[in-house]
Amino acid sequence: MLSTRTLARAAVRALCRPLQSCSRPVAKGLTPAIGIRFSSSESASPDQVQAVDGYESLSGFQLKPASPAYFTTNPVYNELIVNLDYTYRQHRPFSKVSKQTQRPNWLGKEALTAAVGVNVLKTSQYRLIISKLNQLATLTPRPAPVQVFFSRFSKPEEQLAQKAKPRTIDHLGRAQATGRRKEASASVYVVEGDGKMLINGQDAAQYFTKSQDRDSLLKPFEVTSLLGKYNVWALVKGGGTTGQAEAISLGIAKALLTHSPDLKPALRKAGCITRDMRVVERKKPGQYKSRKKFQWVKR
Repeated sequence: MLSTRTLARAAVRALCRPLQSCSRPVAKGLTPAIGIRFSSSESASPDQVQAVDGYESLSGFQLKPASPAYFTTNPVYNELIVNLDYTYRQHRPFSKVSKQTQRPNWLGKEALTAAVGVNVLKTSQYRLIISKLNQLATLTPRPAPVQVFFSRFSKPEEQLAQKAKPRTIDHLGRAQATGRRKEASASVYVVEGDGKMLINGQDAAQYFTKSQDRDSLLKPFEVTSLLGKYNVWALVKGGGTTGQAEAISLGIAKALLTHSPDLKPALRKAGCITRDMRVVERKKPGQYKSRKKFQWVKR
């Protein structure tokens, strides 16, 4: 067997060896922007190759990223969150926090995804960006960096001036409405008929196996005593069965108002035309779920 001294000498020799080509040193003073694809200097022309700190060429060097977010999964999104937090901490001591300040109308999820510059933006990520922007909106007076974020992520004046089009009944006698609940979104068409309901091309009894979900669908008809007098065709996506059923129920109630505006007091009293904004609370680190804790163990 090798002695301890021999093993120590072998370890020292291994550490003193020059780095292999896989581990490239970083050239000082070279800080490209995030998202640039680095290329080796071997393909560059001889005029572009310069000596850096005693090295004859840049062969084997890798340019240093401008931000640590470059090494994350989503560098553009993470860099935005860091900048929003830094801007708030930087201007918080010099501004007054007023929760009664009017907040701008922020862009929707699709428009904000394009404004950020990413391909996909999760709902949780969209909500986090909006919460950070609302936090900046509490600063009065608003500094110039905050105004830059507002002009980038708020709706333009032309879009705010547009009024919502009134719902009408088409030439086939259908009233169309949209309902949302949690992560579910439903497009509902209601027409006078004999009470048939199709959800994504399937019968409502086959699509929703739980009686609770089927009761949610029929609630707007039961409140207005119109059960069996309208046919419903719905296209729903996202979320689970409970969220989809309540999203369709909201769409049915809105479509019924298009047919008969006099039903609004009854639907309003039953809570059928009020958007339920409750969502599942996120899981906390160090806990089993959002509120539930792990079992405490003494040893």
